[in-house]
Amino acid sequence: MENRKPQQAIFKMVLIALLSAMAIGLFYLEFPIFTAAPFLKLDFSDLPALFAGIFIGPVAGVTVELIKNLVELLTKGLGTQMGFGNLMNFAVGCAYVLPTSLLCRAWLKRGDGGDHRLRAIFACLVGMAAIIVVGLGMNYWTMPLFFRFFLHQELTRDTIVPLLGYATGMNAIKGAMLSAGALLLLAWQKRAPGVFRVFDR
Repeated sequence: MENRKPQQAIFKMVLIALLSAMAIGLFYLEFPIFTAAPFLKLDFSDLPALFAGIFIGPVAGVTVELIKNLVELLTKGLGTQMGFGNLMNFAVGCAYVLPTSLLCRAWLKRGDGGDHRLRAIFACLVGMAAIIVVGLGMNYWTMPLFFRFFLHQELTRDTIVPLLGYATGMNAIKGAMLSAGALLLLAWQKRAPGVFRVFDR
């Protein structure tokens, strides 16, 4: 058993690296969804982090989130969004991945005969609530700074409220998208129970 530990660590490191590479590629495919707030962009780069969080562990999910944002920041540079976009992406990504993966892993390890669908839906709802609340708080704090230092505009109370609405809507859409991904992953695991044991070893 002791001899397998280095192999297990290497296996997880390689898997995290592969998932991080996938996340980085998906991060570059971001696109705006609200014409009134084109700086708010949606992407699918949190899905590999969610996979890592559920099947390897929450720390692995956060690691994927961190690597993809650091690489994107280093390659694009501070000139794109002065790091505000990366900070927001990391915060809201972790806000969903952490609670959802913790709850899902607890369910997978428990392996009893309970209603798995209800547990999975509950985990996704907790993740959606977290991404909306954290996203709202982070946007309220960072958005005025982003407009002041990057766009050279001052936000007033009348202008920040609609922008916060757009940002919250985008995070809700991202949460729903990630929830669909989580439910598909869990449905896949239920059909092939050995999958969890392969990654979580």
